[in-house]
Amino acid sequence: MRILLIVTMLGLVSLAARADHIIGGEMYYSFLGKNGNNNRYRVTLKLFIRCDAREEQIDAYADITFYSGNGNHITTLRADHDNTEQYTATDVDPCIVNPPYVCYQIGYYSTIIELTPSANGYVAAFQRCCRRTGLTNIFSDNTVGATYSVVIPGTPNGFDTNNGPRFSKEKGVVVCANNRFSYDYSAEDPDGDSLVYSFTTAYSGATQNNPKPVDSDPPPYSPVSYRTTFSADQPLGDKVSIDPHTGIISGIAPRSGLYIVTVTAKEYRDGVYIGENKKEFQFTVESCVKQVVASTQDTYKDCQSFTINFSNNSTPGKPYFWDFGDGDTLTTWSRDALPHTYRDTGTYIVKLAVDRNSSCGDSMLATVRVYPVLTPSFSVNGLCTTRPTEFINTSYNRYGVIEYFRWDFGDPAVTNDTSNNSNPTYHFTQPGDYPVKLLVQNSKGCEQSFFDTLTIYDKPPFTATNDTLLCYRNGLQFHAESPLPGTFEWAPLYNIVNPRTATPYATPAVDTTYEVTFTDNSGCVNSKKIFVDVRDTIYVRTTADSTICTGDPVELKAGADGEYAFTWTDLNTNQVVGTDSIITVTPARSATYHVRVSLGDCFSDDTVSFRAVDPPVAYAGLDTTVCYGERAFLNASGGAFYKWQPAGTLTSPNKPNTIAWPQDTTLYIVTVTDTLGCPKAVPDSVMVNVVPPVPAFAGNDTIIIKGQSLQLNASGGETYRWSPPDGLSRTDIHNPVTSYNRDITYHLQVYTSEGCLGEDDILVRFMSGPEIYVPNAFTPNGDGVNDVFRPLPVGITKLELFRIYNRWGEEIFRTNEYMKGWDGKMRGRPADAGTYVWIVQGTNTAGELMEKRGTVTLIR
Repeated sequence: MRILLIVTMLGLVSLAARADHIIGGEMYYSFLGKNGNNNRYRVTLKLFIRCDAREEQIDAYADITFYSGNGNHITTLRADHDNTEQYTATDVDPCIVNPPYVCYQIGYYSTIIELTPSANGYVAAFQRCCRRTGLTNIFSDNTVGATYSVVIPGTPNGFDTNNGPRFSKEKGVVVCANNRFSYDYSAEDPDGDSLVYSFTTAYSGATQNNPKPVDSDPPPYSPVSYRTTFSADQPLGDKVSIDPHTGIISGIAPRSGLYIVTVTAKEYRDGVYIGENKKEFQFTVESCVKQVVASTQDTYKDCQSFTINFSNNSTPGKPYFWDFGDGDTLTTWSRDALPHTYRDTGTYIVKLAVDRNSSCGDSMLATVRVYPVLTPSFSVNGLCTTRPTEFINTSYNRYGVIEYFRWDFGDPAVTNDTSNNSNPTYHFTQPGDYPVKLLVQNSKGCEQSFFDTLTIYDKPPFTATNDTLLCYRNGLQFHAESPLPGTFEWAPLYNIVNPRTATPYATPAVDTTYEVTFTDNSGCVNSKKIFVDVRDTIYVRTTADSTICTGDPVELKAGADGEYAFTWTDLNTNQVVGTDSIITVTPARSATYHVRVSLGDCFSDDTVSFRAVDPPVAYAGLDTTVCYGERAFLNASGGAFYKWQPAGTLTSPNKPNTIAWPQDTTLYIVTVTDTLGCPKAVPDSVMVNVVPPVPAFAGNDTIIIKGQSLQLNASGGETYRWSPPDGLSRTDIHNPVTSYNRDITYHLQVYTSEGCLGEDDILVRFMSGPEIYVPNAFTPNGDGVNDVFRPLPVGITKLELFRIYNRWGEEIFRTNEYMKGWDGKMRGRPADAGTYVWIVQGTNTAGELMEKRGTVTLIR
């Protein structure tokens, strides 16, 4: 099921008695005939009241005040309370799960008045406080009242015997929102005149201090203030509209709340406007639940084509049945836009039924007007604030006649910037851009809008020649232009030809200010002054001669006493190199440049010369390589002054010759300057590659069995030297074999390809074996001597295990890694001094398993 909103017409469910009891109203008149020369009218007031209003809030009478059409007070009559009617919603959709209670009352008051026929007509008005508080679309509190009035037309065209329209649809309804709803807000006219409906503003009136004035105020009345996103034209938001021909309000209901909705019914007879009537309703929007909703537009009336694209905003996932009103039908499960082409013009009633075989299916009707083509448009005459703008309707209509126009001139400064005339005039008093909208409706019910933005000016726009310089030998062709039709006139008439055109020609001999005046076709005027500065002499001056570095760009700059044309020429090549007051050139050698400034036939010249000096040729020397810890000698040349970077590893960073001692490979940059005239500092660089320390490695100290040989395996360089040679097979390879039978220390020298040296030693001990030697004590005190207890395997190819236990038999250390031992700690903390048991196993060169056990003393 879908959670939706509900619209209840004048729905009132509060049980508490409230002071804000007024929820709407209407006033209309009926012509009763003549009494001599006077006209007799019955004026009726309908006052909408909450069902929970207190008895004393239902007035026993109403004071209706009458004014002449020009605002003079005529009289105030007491209108008797004829009766009170109560309305509730009776036709409630059974598929709404929680239908609300809808209730309101209408109090009827009427009086009879005789009025002398008048060309200006009369106004009847009633004011009452207080309006319902807490309204969603307008600002209101318990001090805001309301005004209900009606205009009785005057004698022109015999309209003083007219019967005014009156609204008659009072039935309460319940419609779920978040989908389309429809409410009949139509009126009746006793004379059969045609009516055109539109939303309009509600009016305030009366106060809490004077809630029921005897004499109501004369017109004009103050409109209420609408909240953001709402307006008089959109009292229920931009998703709800009113059909101007039927008075049906339809669309998607807004969020929950209380809404004031005022509708005007304008009365026409044979296309001539007679008058209008207003009715104010209060809508209450509440939450409800409805299972299935049918939703499409209520009307399709743009009349642009025989093909109509029908929208479908109904409950998804249901079958949709369309009856297009011309004999064609279609059933579909798609909610996509559905095009349908009608074969002939006409007004068709389209039905959309959703899930029509279900007990809670829904349907709705839409009116389709097929009378193509209606195209609104207009042109204008006069866009100046000094006179009204004339609007000329140029709309195209093929079927019927255009019988309704509504112009909105987009003037934010006023509220009455509208018109219903076909060719109105409107006076824009301030310049600016105004969005003008024209809405047209024809007799076939078609409706279309046209928008255009008008730029209103207080002076007609035009452009003309700016202030300018002129050589006394020359003349000047003026230019003026406007996007508007009109005329130009120039003054003074001093040495000027064709002064009443847009392009006169002038030859002033002295400084002269000319003024051009433009007058558009509506008589709006604008002017502009142009100062002509006549020069008989002009001046130019460039920079002083100077010395530059060969190959460097140089800026040529010239100053003149006016906005002239500049021409720079390289006198070495006679080539033009620039036409601006400041240019940049790169001389290949010493050069002289000529500059000329010109104003017509007037000119002036100057020159500037540059002597080119070659910059120093910096040389930092060849890249070199040194061993780690050695020094590098750097030697630079090419100038008078030197600066080396980085300076931190140099002995003399400001001399050409310096010594470097880099720790790793370093790029040294020397900047060289000289005193020959080119101050440019020229850099060069030299790379000093540093060979890292040689990682000479002779091998780990080792123990071998007497009578067996040992192959050494050194690493770290390219060339190897062993000493002493005792017992060695060779002394110049990395892996010689020794068969010595005494303890000996071999010294190794390793050289890289660059000749860098590294050194290391290896101790070779010879012991009887195979055997596992285990010491009987150790002192783990951190002095580097006898800190670790470990076995010494001789002739053992693999250490199987080495374990240590305390006196309680708890294992505290184990390993099977060769030459790894116990550091005297237990669970990360120093173990107690005392005796510990050990066991060691290993496999000898014959593949036999050897095992030894014993004790060791830990001494602290």
